[in-house]
Amino acid sequence: MTIDIEVKERRFVQHLLIYWRELAPDGVLPSRRRIREAEIGDMWRCCFTLDIGSVAAIFTHIGATHVAHYGADLTGRPASLVRPGTLLAAAVDRLGDVLARRIPITSTGTFIAPGGDPVPYRSILLPLAEDGNEVSGILGAANCRLPEFR
Repeated sequence: MTIDIEVKERRFVQHLLIYWRELAPDGVLPSRRRIREAEIGDMWRCCFTLDIGSVAAIFTHIGATHVAHYGADLTGRPASLVRPGTLLAAAVDRLGDVLARRIPITSTGTFIAPGGDPVPYRSILLPLAEDGNEVSGILGAANCRLPEFR
């Protein structure tokens, strides 16, 4: 059972990376306008988007599974306000790396669930650019081994 769950988590991140690469031909970063919820399908519930402003990265979408797990909808709020130790915090932890390197970055690790148990997770941050070059947004996703994320 654990192997099946791990494969499903890895597949989730890989599918989103493949989708992003289809939108990013020849190394040109895709525009946020090209992201379609219908094309992402069921994975959209575990996705989030960020607008990269001059001062702060602001959530512009947080999927329903993350809202339910986190206990609040942070849409319109800065990523810096995410509670430490949560899945969302783990998911945005490498944001600075994505902004500096302008490439997708995947992460694996553990976070502590509300009950105190460590939970393995996988996440991905995918850069977006309205001009095809300068990162102006992020498509991100994270899932884990908690039942609500399966």
